Amino acid sequence: MKSTDSTTFHFRAGTAADAALLADLGWRTFEETFSESNDPADMAAFKYTMYSPALQAAELADPETEFVLVEASGEAIAYMKLYKGEAPMEIKGNKPLQVSRLYIAAAWLGRGLGDQLMQKALAKAATEGFDVVWLTVWEHNERAKRFYHKYGFREMGELEFILGQDVQRDLYMQLEV
Repeated sequence: MKSTDSTTFHFRAGTAADAALLADLGWRTFEETFSESNDPADMAAFKYTMYSPALQAAELADPETEFVLVEASGEAIAYMKLYKGEAPMEIKGNKPLQVSRLYIAAAWLGRGLGDQLMQKALAKAATEGFDVVWLTVWEHNERAKRFYHKYGFREMGELEFILGQDVQRDLYMQLEV
């Protein structure tokens, strides 16, 4: 696929060999997205609760989880994690698909990658019989909330998100397919 600036993007499924790559890309994109709005100590404490190579290997081995990696010029620049398991009670659907993570390296924002990844998630939901796509988003991540609202996601409730010592508020959002 191509972006508007003619860079060729390569989309591929994550494999067991990608654990270290996903740990690095996951942390790098999380840090780029949230470090300015959070205490450095909380960010440092959070890193290995989500982005260690061992945790990524476990997620890659989970049959309910899929990763889509995006590369440009041989470099991993974005990824999406999909989860086909149970959803929390706030999500209303019989067969839910979670967009658990959708992150793009800062240098690649604004080039249509988010749309391409979301379209892949929605196409998967439609072709595999999922009746709802859901996700969580930090209440202060206005860019992401605008993006999800553009697709018709609506807020369904809230949950606590623990970042180091900071208890934050995330929103559940869902879209009926």
